[in-house]
Amino acid sequence: MTAIEPVIEIANLTIATAGPGGVTLVDDVSLHVDAGECLGIVGESGSGKSLTLRSVLDLLPSSLVRTRGTMRFRGRRDEESRAVDPRELRGHGVSMIFQEPMSSLNPTMRIGDLIAAGPRARGVSRRDAADRALRLLGEVGVPRPEQRLRAWPHQLSGGLRQRVMIAMALSVEPVLLLCDEPTTALDATVQDQILTLVEHLRAERDMAMILVSHDLSVVSRIADRTAVMYAGRIVEQGPTRALIDDPRHPYTRGLIDSMPQLHGPPVRLKTIEGSPPTAGRLPRGCRFSPRCPLVVDACREADPPLMAIGPYRTTACLRHSAVNAGDQP
Repeated sequence: MTAIEPVIEIANLTIATAGPGGVTLVDDVSLHVDAGECLGIVGESGSGKSLTLRSVLDLLPSSLVRTRGTMRFRGRRDEESRAVDPRELRGHGVSMIFQEPMSSLNPTMRIGDLIAAGPRARGVSRRDAADRALRLLGEVGVPRPEQRLRAWPHQLSGGLRQRVMIAMALSVEPVLLLCDEPTTALDATVQDQILTLVEHLRAERDMAMILVSHDLSVVSRIADRTAVMYAGRIVEQGPTRALIDDPRHPYTRGLIDSMPQLHGPPVRLKTIEGSPPTAGRLPRGCRFSPRCPLVVDACREADPPLMAIGPYRTTACLRHSAVNAGDQP
């Protein structure tokens, strides 16, 4: 734990499929977020990053169960950290922006009613909730907000729907904002606008944030710290700038190398060879070993635990010192 008490602290989170012989999908994940801080979680599809995020509000599908783990939430700065049931946090300190703005808004409700629903559930009067909805539409950059209050979701573009989603999340004045791939379905220009908006709102409101994305360039733009997930585990974690400048896990190195370069001469885009393992059919030892260019026999004997390699930095790689040296076994 850091010197500043975290807004939220998750310890040993494990998620599996329900029923006998359940398959583990998220394995012993621990993380925390301080007030005003943004934690990025990055990894390929199926890495467990979105399940980790959704577990904060107990939004897992019925086919999955949390088999292990605790969560402590502090909320406001003058509160003490306490153990909580995730369901307590919905609309009470924690809000979430989902990844599909085209399908995440209730099509039977007008935009103003969607935004006002959260405040109304907390006892805010209808008039005050409507005023808040109008103000928030303006804050998130929706043009002609008075007209948009009466609009239906299908009448808005994807970018405007995502702005409405952000307004809905802010309507309950959260201290922690969860963002699950908030720009995935948007084109590059709108994606940039949404990221700029999220950055501004976080700084303005001093919110803590967890940002999940498969795109390291998105996470590196906003996150203060980053956790890299692979096959259900965190394999590296640390301050974002340090992690990108000096990665200490081959998977992190691979993600960085596969990012398109916007400057300099054209180069062939690098890829990570192979595919992530199937849940329930993990390789022996390190889960990344079948794809790793630095693998040695010891890597196949046991899955390395996260180990400290410096201030606020951890990695689950036996050969972390060789990641940037280009060593081969």
